[in-house]
Amino acid sequence: MSSRQVLSRITGHTTAITDRGLANMSQSRAIGIDLGTTYSCIAQLNEHGQPVTLTNAEGELSTPSVVFFDDQGQVIVGTEALRNAIASPDRVVQHAKRHMGEDGKFWKIHGFRYSPVQISALILRKLLEGAREQLGEITEAVITVPAQFSDAQREATVQAGRAAGLERVEMINEPVAAALCHVLGSDGLNFSVLSEAQQILVFDLGGGTLDLAVVRYRQDEVQVIASDGDLELGGLDWTRVLVNLAAERFIAQFGVDPRETPESLQFLSLEAEQAKRSLSVRARAAITVRHQNRLKTWQVERGEFEQSSRVLLERCRQVVQRILKDNRFGWARIDTVLTTG
Repeated sequence: MSSRQVLSRITGHTTAITDRGLANMSQSRAIGIDLGTTYSCIAQLNEHGQPVTLTNAEGELSTPSVVFFDDQGQVIVGTEALRNAIASPDRVVQHAKRHMGEDGKFWKIHGFRYSPVQISALILRKLLEGAREQLGEITEAVITVPAQFSDAQREATVQAGRAAGLERVEMINEPVAAALCHVLGSDGLNFSVLSEAQQILVFDLGGGTLDLAVVRYRQDEVQVIASDGDLELGGLDWTRVLVNLAAERFIAQFGVDPRETPESLQFLSLEAEQAKRSLSVRARAAITVRHQNRLKTWQVERGEFEQSSRVLLERCRQVVQRILKDNRFGWARIDTVLTTG
Protein backbone atom coordinates (compact mmCIF):
# COMPACT_ATOMS: atom_id res chain seq x y z
CA MET A 1 0.00 0.00 0.00
CA SER A 2 1.38 3.42 -0.92
CA SER A 3 1.78 6.27 1.56
CA ARG A 4 -0.83 8.26 -0.36
CA GLN A 5 -3.34 5.40 -0.09
CA VAL A 6 -2.76 5.06 3.64
CA LEU A 7 -3.23 8.76 4.29
CA SER A 8 -6.34 8.85 2.13
CA ARG A 9 -7.90 6.23 4.39
CA ILE A 10 -7.81 8.54 7.38
CA THR A 11 -11.45 9.55 7.63
CA GLY A 12 -13.38 11.89 9.92
CA HIS A 13 -13.85 15.62 10.28
CA THR A 14 -10.76 16.18 12.43
CA THR A 15 -8.19 15.61 9.71
CA ALA A 16 -7.19 18.37 7.31
CA ILE A 17 -5.91 15.94 4.67
CA THR A 18 -8.47 15.13 1.97
CA ASP A 19 -8.65 12.47 -0.72
CA ARG A 20 -8.67 15.16 -3.38
CA GLY A 21 -5.64 16.92 -1.93
CA LEU A 22 -3.66 13.72 -1.65
CA ALA A 23 -4.64 12.59 -5.11
CA ASN A 24 -3.23 15.81 -6.54
CA MET A 25 0.08 15.47 -4.74
CA SER A 26 2.98 14.35 -6.88
CA GLN A 27 4.67 10.99 -6.49
CA SER A 28 7.65 12.61 -4.78
CA ARG A 29 8.94 11.26 -1.46
CA ALA A 30 6.61 11.52 1.52
CA ILE A 31 7.91 14.03 4.09
CA GLY A 32 6.34 14.64 7.50
CA ILE A 33 7.18 17.48 9.88
CA ASP A 34 6.36 17.79 13.57
CA LEU A 35 6.44 21.55 14.14
CA GLY A 36 6.43 21.59 17.93
CA THR A 37 6.23 24.26 20.60
CA THR A 38 9.54 23.24 22.17
CA TYR A 39 11.07 20.72 19.75
CA SER A 40 10.56 19.93 16.06
CA CYS A 41 11.61 17.09 13.78
CA ILE A 42 11.30 15.89 10.19
CA ALA A 43 10.90 12.38 8.78
CA GLN A 44 10.41 10.53 5.53
CA LEU A 45 8.78 7.28 4.49
CA ASN A 46 11.46 5.07 3.00
CA GLU A 47 11.02 2.67 0.09
CA HIS A 48 9.52 0.08 2.46
CA GLY A 49 6.92 2.51 3.79
CA GLN A 50 8.70 2.83 7.13
CA PRO A 51 8.99 6.25 8.82
CA VAL A 52 12.59 7.36 9.30
CA THR A 53 13.46 10.47 11.31
CA LEU A 54 16.09 12.61 9.60
CA THR A 55 18.90 14.36 11.45
CA ASN A 56 19.58 18.08 11.25
CA ALA A 57 22.95 19.53 10.24
CA GLU A 58 24.26 18.90 13.77
CA GLY A 59 23.28 15.23 13.65
CA GLU A 60 20.34 15.62 16.04
CA LEU A 61 17.03 13.83 15.55
CA SER A 62 15.08 16.68 17.14
CA THR A 63 15.66 20.42 16.88
CA PRO A 64 14.77 22.90 19.64
CA SER A 65 12.10 25.27 18.30
CA VAL A 66 14.27 28.24 19.25
CA VAL A 67 15.49 31.10 17.04
CA PHE A 68 18.41 33.39 17.92
CA PHE A 69 19.49 36.56 16.10
CA ASP A 70 23.20 37.34 16.62
CA ASP A 71 24.98 40.71 16.56
CA GLN A 72 25.63 40.43 12.82
CA GLY A 73 22.00 39.76 12.05
CA GLN A 74 22.57 36.07 11.34
CA VAL A 75 19.80 33.66 12.26
CA ILE A 76 20.62 30.59 14.36
CA VAL A 77 18.02 27.89 14.96
CA GLY A 78 18.10 24.93 17.33
CA THR A 79 20.48 23.85 20.08
CA GLU A 80 22.97 26.67 19.50
CA ALA A 81 20.13 29.20 19.71
CA LEU A 82 19.08 27.68 23.02
CA ARG A 83 22.63 28.02 24.37
CA ASN A 84 22.65 31.71 23.44
CA ALA A 85 19.36 32.27 25.22
CA ILE A 86 21.02 32.66 28.63
CA ALA A 87 23.43 35.43 27.66
CA SER A 88 21.12 37.23 25.21
CA PRO A 89 17.48 36.39 26.00
CA ASP A 90 16.31 39.60 24.31
CA ARG A 91 17.42 38.17 20.95
CA VAL A 92 15.84 34.75 21.33
CA VAL A 93 12.33 33.65 20.36
CA GLN A 94 10.77 30.52 21.82
CA HIS A 95 7.31 28.90 21.89
CA ALA A 96 6.12 30.67 18.72
CA LYS A 97 3.61 27.89 18.08
CA ARG A 98 1.45 29.09 20.96
CA HIS A 99 0.95 32.37 19.08
CA MET A 100 0.17 31.02 15.62
CA GLY A 101 -2.83 32.80 14.13
CA GLU A 102 -2.42 35.90 16.35
CA ASP A 103 -2.21 38.83 13.94
CA GLY A 104 -1.00 41.30 16.55
CA LYS A 105 1.83 39.19 17.99
CA PHE A 106 5.39 40.23 17.10
CA TRP A 107 8.88 39.96 18.56
CA LYS A 108 11.02 43.05 17.98
CA ILE A 109 14.73 42.29 17.52
CA HIS A 110 17.42 44.54 16.00
CA GLY A 111 14.71 46.99 14.98
CA PHE A 112 12.76 44.38 12.99
CA ARG A 113 9.45 42.76 13.86
CA TYR A 114 9.02 39.01 13.50
CA SER A 115 5.63 37.32 13.48
CA PRO A 116 4.88 33.76 14.67
CA VAL A 117 4.63 32.73 11.02
CA GLN A 118 8.10 34.12 10.26
CA ILE A 119 9.65 32.44 13.30
CA SER A 120 8.00 29.14 12.44
CA ALA A 121 9.23 29.46 8.86
CA LEU A 122 12.80 29.80 10.12
CA ILE A 123 12.41 26.61 12.17
CA LEU A 124 10.94 24.76 9.20
CA ARG A 125 13.74 26.01 6.95
CA LYS A 126 16.29 24.61 9.41
CA LEU A 127 14.62 21.20 9.28
CA LEU A 128 14.30 21.23 5.51
CA GLU A 129 17.93 22.24 4.97
CA GLY A 130 19.12 19.20 6.90
CA ALA A 131 16.69 16.92 5.08
CA ARG A 132 17.66 18.25 1.66
CA GLU A 133 21.30 17.50 2.36
CA GLN A 134 20.29 13.85 2.66
CA LEU A 135 17.45 13.53 0.16
CA GLY A 136 17.78 16.29 -2.39
CA GLU A 137 15.01 18.71 -3.33
CA ILE A 138 11.88 18.74 -1.16
CA THR A 139 8.85 20.72 -2.32
CA GLU A 140 5.96 19.03 -0.47
CA ALA A 141 5.37 18.04 3.13
CA VAL A 142 2.70 17.15 5.67
CA ILE A 143 2.91 19.20 8.89
CA THR A 144 1.28 18.05 12.11
CA VAL A 145 -0.98 20.50 13.96
CA PRO A 146 -2.99 20.29 17.19
CA ALA A 147 -6.50 18.95 16.67
CA GLN A 148 -7.89 22.10 18.31
CA PHE A 149 -6.09 24.51 15.97
CA SER A 150 -8.47 27.06 14.46
CA ASP A 151 -8.70 27.85 10.76
CA ALA A 152 -6.49 30.90 11.35
CA GLN A 153 -3.85 28.81 13.11
CA ARG A 154 -3.90 26.21 10.35
CA GLU A 155 -3.59 28.87 7.67
CA ALA A 156 -0.65 30.39 9.57
CA THR A 157 1.02 26.97 9.54
CA VAL A 158 0.55 26.69 5.78
CA GLN A 159 1.99 30.19 5.33
CA ALA A 160 5.04 29.24 7.40
CA GLY A 161 5.59 26.16 5.27
CA ARG A 162 5.42 28.14 2.07
CA ALA A 163 7.72 30.83 3.46
CA ALA A 164 10.20 28.05 4.26
CA GLY A 165 10.27 27.03 0.61
CA LEU A 166 7.57 24.37 0.34
CA GLU A 167 5.34 24.55 -2.70
CA ARG A 168 2.64 22.35 -1.22
CA VAL A 169 1.70 21.93 2.43
CA GLU A 170 -0.85 19.49 3.83
CA MET A 171 -1.75 19.02 7.48
CA ILE A 172 -2.64 16.14 9.76
CA ASN A 173 -3.81 16.42 13.35
CA GLU A 174 -1.16 15.41 15.85
CA PRO A 175 -3.11 12.69 17.69
CA VAL A 176 -4.09 11.17 14.35
CA ALA A 177 -0.44 10.98 13.36
CA ALA A 178 0.34 9.31 16.68
CA ALA A 179 -2.48 6.80 16.16
CA LEU A 180 -1.20 5.94 12.69
CA CYS A 181 2.27 5.33 14.04
CA HIS A 182 0.81 3.08 16.73
CA VAL A 183 -1.33 1.14 14.25
CA LEU A 184 1.32 0.71 11.59
CA GLY A 185 4.22 0.12 13.94
CA SER A 186 7.71 -0.33 12.57
CA ASP A 187 6.76 -2.73 9.81
CA GLY A 188 5.68 -0.04 7.40
CA LEU A 189 2.39 0.74 5.70
CA ASN A 190 0.48 -2.47 6.26
CA PHE A 191 -2.98 -2.65 7.79
CA SER A 192 -3.26 -6.43 7.42
CA VAL A 193 -2.07 -6.95 11.00
CA LEU A 194 -5.40 -5.61 12.30
CA SER A 195 -7.55 -8.70 12.76
CA GLU A 196 -10.41 -6.91 14.53
CA ALA A 197 -11.67 -3.40 15.10
CA GLN A 198 -10.19 -1.54 18.04
CA GLN A 199 -10.77 1.85 19.59
CA ILE A 200 -7.94 3.85 21.13
CA LEU A 201 -7.75 7.05 23.13
CA VAL A 202 -4.73 9.09 22.08
CA PHE A 203 -3.37 11.30 24.88
CA ASP A 204 -0.79 13.60 23.30
CA LEU A 205 0.81 15.96 25.83
CA GLY A 206 3.38 18.01 23.94
CA GLY A 207 5.63 20.85 24.94
CA GLY A 208 2.92 23.46 24.52
CA THR A 209 -0.40 21.75 23.80
CA LEU A 210 -2.57 18.85 24.94
CA ASP A 211 -4.34 16.87 22.21
CA LEU A 212 -6.79 14.01 22.63
CA ALA A 213 -8.50 11.88 20.03
CA VAL A 214 -10.61 8.76 20.01
CA VAL A 215 -9.60 6.73 16.97
CA ARG A 216 -11.28 3.58 15.69
CA TYR A 217 -9.16 1.37 13.49
CA ARG A 218 -9.72 -1.87 11.67
CA GLN A 219 -8.37 -3.47 8.54
CA ASP A 220 -8.12 -0.88 5.74
CA GLU A 221 -9.55 1.98 7.82
CA VAL A 222 -8.53 4.49 10.46
CA GLN A 223 -11.40 6.70 11.58
CA VAL A 224 -11.26 9.68 13.94
CA ILE A 225 -14.35 9.53 16.15
CA ALA A 226 -13.73 12.54 18.38
CA SER A 227 -11.08 15.06 19.34
CA ASP A 228 -10.50 17.56 22.12
CA GLY A 229 -7.61 19.33 23.78
CA ASP A 230 -6.12 22.38 25.47
CA LEU A 231 -3.93 24.72 23.42
CA GLU A 232 -2.56 26.37 26.57
CA LEU A 233 -1.40 23.25 28.40
CA GLY A 234 1.87 21.45 27.80
CA GLY A 235 5.20 20.42 29.23
CA LEU A 236 6.46 23.97 29.49
CA ASP A 237 3.74 24.63 32.09
CA TRP A 238 5.21 21.90 34.31
CA THR A 239 8.61 23.53 33.79
CA ARG A 240 7.17 26.84 34.98
CA VAL A 241 5.96 25.15 38.16
CA LEU A 242 9.58 24.28 38.98
CA VAL A 243 10.71 27.77 38.00
CA ASN A 244 8.28 29.25 40.49
CA LEU A 245 9.20 26.76 43.23
CA ALA A 246 12.89 27.63 42.97
CA ALA A 247 12.20 31.35 42.64
CA GLU A 248 10.11 31.37 45.80
CA ARG A 249 12.91 29.68 47.75
CA PHE A 250 15.39 32.22 46.41
CA ILE A 251 13.12 35.10 47.41
CA ALA A 252 12.68 33.66 50.91
CA GLN A 253 16.45 33.48 51.42
CA PHE A 254 17.72 36.54 49.57
CA GLY A 255 14.72 38.85 49.26
CA VAL A 256 14.99 39.27 45.47
CA ASP A 257 13.16 37.57 42.61
CA PRO A 258 15.34 35.80 39.99
CA ARG A 259 12.46 36.04 37.52
CA GLU A 260 12.77 39.82 37.34
CA THR A 261 15.61 39.83 34.79
CA PRO A 262 15.49 37.98 31.45
CA GLU A 263 18.98 36.52 31.90
CA SER A 264 18.27 35.03 35.32
CA LEU A 265 14.86 33.77 34.22
CA GLN A 266 16.30 32.06 31.15
CA PHE A 267 19.02 30.36 33.21
CA LEU A 268 16.42 29.21 35.74
CA SER A 269 14.10 27.96 33.00
CA LEU A 270 16.82 25.75 31.53
CA GLU A 271 17.65 24.41 34.99
CA ALA A 272 13.98 23.70 35.65
CA GLU A 273 13.62 21.87 32.33
CA GLN A 274 16.50 19.55 33.20
CA ALA A 275 15.12 18.99 36.69
CA LYS A 276 11.70 18.13 35.27
CA ARG A 277 13.23 15.45 33.07
CA SER A 278 15.19 14.06 36.02
CA LEU A 279 12.09 13.90 38.21
CA SER A 280 10.47 11.59 35.67
CA VAL A 281 12.90 8.86 36.74
CA ARG A 282 14.27 10.03 40.10
CA ALA A 283 12.83 10.93 43.49
CA ARG A 284 14.60 14.29 43.63
CA ALA A 285 16.49 16.68 41.38
CA ALA A 286 18.70 19.74 41.78
CA ILE A 287 17.84 23.23 40.54
CA THR A 288 20.42 26.00 40.56
CA VAL A 289 19.37 29.65 40.65
CA ARG A 290 21.74 32.42 39.56
CA HIS A 291 20.82 36.04 40.18
CA GLN A 292 22.62 39.25 41.22
CA ASN A 293 25.96 37.52 41.80
CA ARG A 294 24.29 34.90 43.97
CA LEU A 295 24.29 31.19 43.17
CA LYS A 296 22.16 28.73 45.10
CA THR A 297 21.20 25.09 44.49
CA TRP A 298 18.17 23.35 45.97
CA GLN A 299 16.90 19.78 45.85
CA VAL A 300 13.28 19.42 44.74
CA GLU A 301 11.38 16.29 45.77
CA ARG A 302 9.14 14.58 43.25
CA GLY A 303 6.27 14.65 45.73
CA GLU A 304 6.56 18.41 46.11
CA PHE A 305 6.62 18.83 42.35
CA GLU A 306 3.56 16.64 41.90
CA GLN A 307 1.68 18.52 44.60
CA SER A 308 2.55 21.90 43.09
CA SER A 309 1.53 20.81 39.60
CA ARG A 310 -1.70 19.04 40.58
CA VAL A 311 -3.81 21.81 39.01
CA LEU A 312 -2.21 21.01 35.64
CA LEU A 313 -2.96 17.32 36.06
CA GLU A 314 -6.53 18.21 36.93
CA ARG A 315 -6.83 20.15 33.68
CA CYS A 316 -5.66 17.04 31.83
CA ARG A 317 -8.23 14.93 33.65
CA GLN A 318 -11.01 17.36 32.75
CA VAL A 319 -10.18 17.14 29.05
CA VAL A 320 -10.19 13.33 29.20
CA GLN A 321 -13.54 13.31 30.99
CA ARG A 322 -14.96 15.85 28.54
CA ILE A 323 -14.10 13.89 25.39
CA LEU A 324 -15.57 10.71 26.86
CA LYS A 325 -18.72 12.38 28.20
CA ASP A 326 -19.45 14.58 25.17
CA ASN A 327 -19.20 11.59 22.86
CA ARG A 328 -20.94 9.14 25.20
CA PHE A 329 -17.95 6.88 25.60
CA GLY A 330 -17.29 4.76 28.64
CA TRP A 331 -13.91 3.34 29.51
CA ALA A 332 -15.27 -0.08 28.56
CA ARG A 333 -15.37 1.09 24.94
CA ILE A 334 -11.69 2.09 24.93
CA ASP A 335 -9.39 -0.80 24.05
CA THR A 336 -6.09 1.05 24.38
CA VAL A 337 -4.80 4.35 25.77
CA LEU A 338 -1.90 5.67 23.71
CA THR A 339 0.25 8.23 25.52
CA THR A 340 2.64 10.34 23.48
CA GLY A 341 4.24 13.77 23.41
